[in-house]
Parts: sequence; structure tokens; C-alpha cells
Amino acid sequence: MPYRRFDWHDYITQVWREYRSVRVAADYYINAVVAAPDLLTRDGEARKSLRRAEANLEGTYIVRLFASFEAALRSYDRARHKDPDRITDASAMIDEIGGRKGRGIEAKIRDGAHDVRRVRNYWAHDADGDPAPMPIDEARSRLQAFLSALPDEWE
Repeated sequence: MPYRRFDWHDYITQVWREYRSVRVAADYYINAVVAAPDLLTRDGEARKSLRRAEANLEGTYIVRLFASFEAALRSYDRARHKDPDRITDASAMIDEIGGRKGRGIEAKIRDGAHDVRRVRNYWAHDADGDPAPMPIDEARSRLQAFLSALPDEWE
């Protein structure tokens, strides 16, 4: 696991760039299927699922973005507590690492990370009700803002 904040920023950015690449490919392929209706005629299931896959793409990558963010928090949390086996849920880590009583990371940034967590929960666990829509660029920005408040390195 990386112990440098910038490595985690880069990792989250790589996931976001992957999303952008897949978004371009999906849009291209959907347009190709519209232009040439005989595409995918041999695979009716793929044809039926194409629109649904496209509609779920952003949520799927928000789950991946948050998983990367959560791994960064876990790395920092374990180093901070000097316990390589420590298990803490994401919500608790956001609050504990961010500081709850006016110390640490400002409440707006903590709340932003919690908002992304709720979107992740909706997509990954079908939990926490239906959160307000959140574009992936906004999710990335909120997670990166939280990470920016961590030290440059930890061990």
C-alpha cells in the first residue's frame, strides 16, 4: 500500500481517467449500434443490456473511486494507529481522520466525502435510499479535497 498522499491522488485520477476512456468507448459503440442496427444481432442479451450498462457506468466508477479513497484512508488509519490489521468502516474513518470537533478537516469537506460514500452505498449496496445524483467529476473532486488535508507521507 502506498504511504504517500500523492500516490493515492494519482491512483484516484487513474480510475477517473479509465472512466473517461470507457465513457468515450461506450458512447461511440452506442452511436455505432444506432447507425448500424445489425450490430450485436447475434448477441441479443448484449444488445438489450447496452443501454443499461451505459446508464450505470458513472455509478460503477463512483464505486471504484470511493474504493480507492477508502483504501487510502485505511492505509493512513492503520499507520496512525500502528495496527496493520485494524478494520474500521468508511464512515468512521472519515469522521475520525477528519476530526469532529472543529479540528482537522473542515466540516464541508468531511460532509462532501460522506455524500460520495452515500452515493457509493446506493450503487454498491442498494442502501441509504436514493441519494441526490452526483457527477463523477464532483465525486472525484470531493474525495481529492479530503485527501489533500492528509499529511504528504505516513508510515
